[in-house]
Amino acid sequence: MDRFICLEGIDGCGKSTQVAALGDFLEKEGFKVLRIREPGGTEISEAIRQVILNPEYKGKMNDMTELFLYSAARAQLIHEVVKPALRKGYVVLADRFAYSTLAYQGFGRGLDIEMVKNLLCMTCGVFFPNKTFIFDIPVSLSRERRLKNIYNKDRIEQEQDDFFERVRQGYLTIAKENPETCVLINAARSQEDIFEFLVSHLKD
Repeated sequence: MDRFICLEGIDGCGKSTQVAALGDFLEKEGFKVLRIREPGGTEISEAIRQVILNPEYKGKMNDMTELFLYSAARAQLIHEVVKPALRKGYVVLADRFAYSTLAYQGFGRGLDIEMVKNLLCMTCGVFFPNKTFIFDIPVSLSRERRLKNIYNKDRIEQEQDDFFERVRQGYLTIAKENPETCVLINAARSQEDIFEFLVSHLKD
């Protein structure tokens, strides 16, 4: 089975719920599991997260600044957590990883795609998910789910529909260009159906 697994998708797609369920399932199957989220996962990465997502910086943070902050948080996470865990035989289960940067900062912000890809290669090296499940939902459903959380929306969650549509299309492009490692999921289905889909693909 793949040892580095990532769940991706636009805000509100339901991936975080499935990370928790999948982690519990794998532990019951006898695997040592490490769950991570991005940005975050280390003292330094969590501090960077607070800067990136701070709603007070909406309209102030430069897109390149955002790109490098995400990359810096990821570099620290790989160094402190991902690399040691994989070498110790853990299954690393990630709630977002490098493709989030490509989708959000590349396609969403409109930064040069090849530049972003090169930065991801520099940051991740060989520590890149073996399998990525991309949760796809319509932006209208994403908005509906995000609106249920009326408090404490972070800076990214406050973006408009056109931004999330660009991010969604970015994810669809990523899935199409990487069929050997990416699996596209219709995440508008029930949580039970999605979970069964994930487990069946992990056992392939």
